[in-house]
Amino acid sequence: MGEFLAVSAFQTEDVDGVLAAAGRFFTANAWPAEPVPDAEPVADDDVLVFPPVNGWIVVNWPRYFTELATAESISRDLGALASTVRIHDGDYWSHALLSNGATLDQFATMPDYFTDDPAEVARLAAKYAGQPALIAATVGSAVEQVAPYLVHVNLEDDEDEDGYYVAEPEMGRAFPDDEFELGSPWVFVDFWRRIGPRYPDDISAWVRRLRLAEGWMDKLPAGDAEL
Repeated sequence: MGEFLAVSAFQTEDVDGVLAAAGRFFTANAWPAEPVPDAEPVADDDVLVFPPVNGWIVVNWPRYFTELATAESISRDLGALASTVRIHDGDYWSHALLSNGATLDQFATMPDYFTDDPAEVARLAAKYAGQPALIAATVGSAVEQVAPYLVHVNLEDDEDEDGYYVAEPEMGRAFPDDEFELGSPWVFVDFWRRIGPRYPDDISAWVRRLRLAEGWMDKLPAGDAEL
């Protein structure tokens, strides 16, 4: 089974504020989400909130969660900048940059993942092209630090031993000190490091969490998340 990840970062140091804003989103959409005692083991339906690092708080969503609408709501609620990322089936990653709930930019490495229709591929490639200058200006980074990550990736015709498509080989790294190559969806970790957020080194180091009631899939708004 491929790897799925949904994770968002909010430019704030108010952990309780992020948790409360997430709770308000679920309440507004009539879906139960309750705090969980720290002693209980982490469950598949848990929303994990991490301590602030470099002025950003990271939230790890449940597997298969489509987080864009939730991130928009929290960004609007807190009046905060947000960067949200999804990995789909271990093949590609997508990113949205938000400010006060408005989507400023969207990017995905494989806009042709779900279609081979030329017109639709062209539309998605334009929608998910990414604007490095806009991102850099918004987060206060240099465009040269952002642009190398916003590249579309092809899939090889061959599959790996588990039956999953393999990203175009030997794309290399955006920078020599990066951890991941551009063909890996986990390169978002290096991208985040350039623009501010830090993906947790220890996924067990969360400080707050909510547990969603079971059955949330397809019951919550997804936002404009085509990829």
